Amino acid sequence: MRGISTKFINDLKSGELAFFLNEAKTNPAISLEIRGNYINLYYKGGSAVKISEISRGYSFQFDSKYCLNKNNDQNYHYLNSLKKRDTSQFIAAFPTIMNEMDSWFAAHPKPERDFQHNLIKQNQQDPIVLDIEYAGWKRDQRLFRLDMLALRKTTGGYQLTIVENKFGAGAIGGKAGLKKHYDDISEILSSQKSRDELISSVISIAANKTALGLISAPLSRDDIKGHEVLFIFADFNAKSRLIVNEVKKISQTIPASLIFMPASQTTIDYADTKDLFTYAD
Repeated sequence: MRGISTKFINDLKSGELAFFLNEAKTNPAISLEIRGNYINLYYKGGSAVKISEISRGYSFQFDSKYCLNKNNDQNYHYLNSLKKRDTSQFIAAFPTIMNEMDSWFAAHPKPERDFQHNLIKQNQQDPIVLDIEYAGWKRDQRLFRLDMLALRKTTGGYQLTIVENKFGAGAIGGKAGLKKHYDDISEILSSQKSRDELISSVISIAANKTALGLISAPLSRDDIKGHEVLFIFADFNAKSRLIVNEVKKISQTIPASLIFMPASQTTIDYADTKDLFTYAD
């Protein structure tokens, strides 16, 4: 289950980690995501700093790959030499980390990650994008990963929305296509164990983020009134038959919707969604 301790929350709010929470609140390029006893600070969709709670403090991790292969690797050794348990060093190095990541993204653009990051930052009220890259285990102990988890307000509670992002036309069919994602989500939700673990994580993440002032969604298990799937298609030709052909292969087990959005628009408006299965009729 994803979630962090009360001490971790307090140190983010007013202790030694307050700098990082403030970045997540004030910098539109930064998001703070809850993991299991650690957090990730994402910068434009890439993990800038992982902060883990350990005995008597915290451990910091930066993926130094962002310093390499840009024709200028001078900061690689500096960032690699930071003491993993020294909060002040990582605070001082944070601007350098962001600059290095900017250079990496310039050389290795990831528009789909940037789009997903903007979805997180622009949808924090209704719907509330609660988490990204959620990982868990299926009944057969195979790992699964979901693009985003969101909460949509309904009468008397929330609808848990599992969001899959599709960027461009290259990820509709095949092993990572529409049918495969839908079937995987159906399998996850049909298993009581994996469904209960997912809902427990959602409740824990919502409680942690509410305590941190990132969202306002204190909820209990009874507040979750149902679940659904939302496919977001960014920069996709809505007249294409690719989606229709893929949907016709799916056996409907849970509600699903789709929405077409330009990559420049990252506010989810449920008034623009269409029923996935009616769309294919």
